[in-house]
Amino acid sequence: MNTRKYAGFWIRCAAFLIDYAILSLIFIIPSIMMIGGDPAENTTMRFSIFTFALVPAVILYFTILPMTKWQGTIGKKLLGLKIINENGGRVSPGQAILRYIGYVISNAIFTVGFIMAAFTDRKRGLHDMIAKTYVVKSRTQEYAQPAAGQTSL
Repeated sequence: MNTRKYAGFWIRCAAFLIDYAILSLIFIIPSIMMIGGDPAENTTMRFSIFTFALVPAVILYFTILPMTKWQGTIGKKLLGLKIINENGGRVSPGQAILRYIGYVISNAIFTVGFIMAAFTDRKRGLHDMIAKTYVVKSRTQEYAQPAAGQTSL
């Protein structure tokens, strides 16, 4: 019997927006501030710093965090989600890299790979299928019952 609660498209989308906001605050704003001056000037330098700072950070963010005890990004953690392998455990380094390659492919095909999570039975996107992973809800919806003789609020 499968007791996993798979995370749907919208909650995964919300987790991504949280991750995007975090990465923006950490990398985009400081890279713009580092250069200073007139925003119309030095656009090539701004773009270069942005690219060389952000691209490796994004790759590391989306590949290393799923392998940690959190089993997902900060956005997924905040929303009670985790990425698991087929056995319910942590993803391997190879799976994390394959997931990121799947992200790139999904973006290249106009995000269809991400949208697939809304329509598949286990709510898997293309990157999940490529890496043989799942995104599940790690928090239960059940709440502890008060002990005998105690009342709840």
